[in-house]
Amino acid sequence: MRIGNIASLVVSLYNNEATRKRALYLTGASGIGKSQVVYQAAEELGLPIVDLRLAQMDPVDLRGVPSISNGRTVWNPPVFFPDPSTQPAGILFCDEVSSAVPAVQAVAYQLFLDRAMGEYQLPDGWMIIAAGNRASDRGVTYTMAAPLMNRMTILDVETTLTDFRDWWFSQGKRPEVAAFLSDRADFLHKYDKESYGKQFPSPRGWSAVDDILAMDFPEAVRVEMLVGAVGHEAATTFEQFLRVWGTLPSLDKIFKDPDSVDVPDATNLRYCLAMGIAARVDRKTFNNAWAFLRRLPKEFQTLTVKLAYQRDPSIAQATKFGEWASENIDAFKRG
Repeated sequence: MRIGNIASLVVSLYNNEATRKRALYLTGASGIGKSQVVYQAAEELGLPIVDLRLAQMDPVDLRGVPSISNGRTVWNPPVFFPDPSTQPAGILFCDEVSSAVPAVQAVAYQLFLDRAMGEYQLPDGWMIIAAGNRASDRGVTYTMAAPLMNRMTILDVETTLTDFRDWWFSQGKRPEVAAFLSDRADFLHKYDKESYGKQFPSPRGWSAVDDILAMDFPEAVRVEMLVGAVGHEAATTFEQFLRVWGTLPSLDKIFKDPDSVDVPDATNLRYCLAMGIAARVDRKTFNNAWAFLRRLPKEFQTLTVKLAYQRDPSIAQATKFGEWASENIDAFKRG
């Protein structure tokens, strides 16, 4: 399932009492945003989230420790389990499940099926969501116990360029990365046997690139930092792209006098201008931006306006937005 659909799915599952009580397991490649999308769903639901990293636990950490009360053994649940009297609802996020040692996975049987741990009972308003990487990604993983897997609904999650761009612009991140990946989608997530033991590009790595670009490092330092974030091949290709990005016409010139700016023929340059406009256009500059966009192929027009609208819905108040909408009435119905 596309990662862009997971947050809304979790919201639906949570709001149904029956599906809320069955654990959900998200499995997929490393670095595609599985953890982030769980936090996104919790935010949309307005719920707290308890984040447990099962790979860092011993069985006793999850089971709790015993004490003696009136001559009987009493198990004391860990403090991270929600208190029913003060935390009646939320999401219990069990991350790194596939990296947990078999003994910890076995302790989790009761939690995932019965929503309990010994005498402790998880409140009805809580949903259990787990996540883990695949063995094929060469991380520290153990074979998932069959009884544990059978206690969960399992979704194989994948990322797409569309999902990444939608998230990227919703976070207000730099358009250079989105423009580069629009032309070189093969670098969005690229892990193969040649990547073992080396850095590789992933959505998580590109988010780090956004932070690196904001630091305004000298070029030599920037290249080394890029290699450290997304690997040598992606970094050097992206660095070459940045040099092209620096030669583009000013967006301010497009917003002020769109007819004075030539439309480039090269696809990568068109993506550069499209992503730049999507990241900066507002309701005051939309009319002139649209005058420029009308000279691009329709797929660039639709992509730019959709991303801009997701970032800033107020552009719908621009007079020319209605003209675009009438010509692209089904644009927002597409994936």
